[in-house]
Amino acid sequence: MDDYAQIQQLYSRYNLSLDEKRHDDWLDCFTADGAVEGANFGRFVGREQLKQFLARYRADTHMFQMRHVVTNILLDIEGDRARGSCYVLHYRTHRGHTELIAIGRYEDQLRKVDGKWLLAERKAFWDYSGSPA
Repeated sequence: MDDYAQIQQLYSRYNLSLDEKRHDDWLDCFTADGAVEGANFGRFVGREQLKQFLARYRADTHMFQMRHVVTNILLDIEGDRARGSCYVLHYRTHRGHTELIAIGRYEDQLRKVDGKWLLAERKAFWDYSGSPA
């Protein structure tokens, strides 16, 4: 599989594991020093802080079925590093009612570690805020 396809798989694995509450699989999408950042939840760096993010995420979303859908993936790959971006649509379902709760984009820094592409940093920007969300 080429690098572009591997990164597409990483993006899908990130979303599916988060939405299906397979949180160890979600953690495995990041480098050891990986980070996630957004204006509405702050910045979390490294595995222990990413676990803290997950605890907060679980508390905020436990009664919903969440769905993250990404489109328009754009990658700039240079050796074992890459920059990526994509649009994200964030849905939630509760008691048979589904709503689109956010539209935005992810901006990523990626690294290939032991032949596997991982997120070194993911920043979320939601259209309602204009800043990392």
